[in-house]
Amino acid sequence: MEDIQPVVLTLKIIAVFGAIVTMVYGLSRVFERLKAKEQGFGPNSLKAIGVVLFVPTLLILAIVTDFKTETLAALLGTVAGYVLSNARFNDD
Repeated sequence: MEDIQPVVLTLKIIAVFGAIVTMVYGLSRVFERLKAKEQGFGPNSLKAIGVVLFVPTLLILAIVTDFKTETLAALLGTVAGYVLSNARFNDD
């Protein structure tokens, strides 16, 4: 049982490093896409940046801290609601 702790710690470090690499790669892809389309920041690009930053951060928090399942479900539900929302304001 004493040999399991270093393995778990190593896996946590690898997972956190992977999440950080994914975050940086995702940001570079979003900025590449904006540059290729010659577009600036808008609601959709900000939404993409938010998701690229928030989901790996959520994964890192889940790995490093002892979140309960309900907390993770609430946070993922918040992300899903944010991504799937199409709020439009009318100037009537």
